[in-house]
Amino acid sequence: MNPNSNPASIGPLSILIVTLLTLTLMAACQGRFDGHQADQQAQAKKGPAQISVEDRQTVLTLDLPTQSRLGLEVATLAATLTHAQVTLPAVVLPVQELATFRNGYLVARAQLQKSKVEADVAGKEYARLKILFDQNQNISEKSLQSAEGTLQASEADVRAGEQQLSLQESVVRQEWGSVVAKWAVEDAPELQHIFDQRELLVQMTMPSDATFDAPKTISLEIGGATRTEARLVSTFPRIDPRIQGRSVLYVVPAHLGLAPDINLLAHLSIGNQLKGLIVPTSSVVWSEGKAWVYQQTAPDRFSRRAVATDTPVERGFFVTEGFSQGDRVVTQGAQALLSEEMLLNGQGGGDSDEN
Repeated sequence: MNPNSNPASIGPLSILIVTLLTLTLMAACQGRFDGHQADQQAQAKKGPAQISVEDRQTVLTLDLPTQSRLGLEVATLAATLTHAQVTLPAVVLPVQELATFRNGYLVARAQLQKSKVEADVAGKEYARLKILFDQNQNISEKSLQSAEGTLQASEADVRAGEQQLSLQESVVRQEWGSVVAKWAVEDAPELQHIFDQRELLVQMTMPSDATFDAPKTISLEIGGATRTEARLVSTFPRIDPRIQGRSVLYVVPAHLGLAPDINLLAHLSIGNQLKGLIVPTSSVVWSEGKAWVYQQTAPDRFSRRAVATDTPVERGFFVTEGFSQGDRVVTQGAQALLSEEMLLNGQGGGDSDEN
């Protein structure tokens, strides 16, 4: 120690330094505490669900409890092959006229069979009398002539019956096409299924300038939700007066919601195969006049994205752009997610700017 140092002067200075250091340390700790408290308050203010706009897309950030509350389920999109889709008008046909024809045809056919039997009997009787007359046996010429007249009348009835059946076949062919006409003529079980209402006939109208053939099967949309498959029967001679085009006849199993004169939408797969993705129907929600899906971009983040719906397929909508294989989209709870978004927007949580 320097003998010239003054202990009295050192003491107050040391106390001052220690005091300043203590105050600085306390201020730093208070700052960290205040910052942590501010973060907690900000997080509490944001809540379990948040909304933002990134790259002109609405993004929802949801914690796991909120996702569970909304019932969200997510699936991964996989690449698939399909054909181009066309939607055409169709109508279920009443078959009372066909049943009336069928009954008339059965009556005419029975009459023809009766005439053939009578002609056969008359022919045998004439042949027997002719032999007796030629052998100069006890048979008058008048009796022979009478038998010949009966035979000719019976043969005329047969020809008339055959012409009547041929005419009826032509009429039903012109009205219903060759396949249905064959069913009616041959007592086919397919026609009986229709009369028993186990199956129904459907007329589909194709554009006059269509470059594709009618496919063997089509998907009929019933009531805007349900679909059922119909099988090709033949071309159809009739034209729907409301629509100018070529008609095709299909048969469809009886289904709730199907009845004569009901208008339907027929979905056809045509052309070459296309590669793309199928977005499930349950993933699509409608807002602002557009179709959207929610893509999961992180475990707690969901981005609302527009989706094309101009190519409907059986399980959803076929898309060739805008999405990639491996993208994850909400398949259950999408409508609840949209409602949550609208609620957050109403609370001032963010503004949508997709338009």
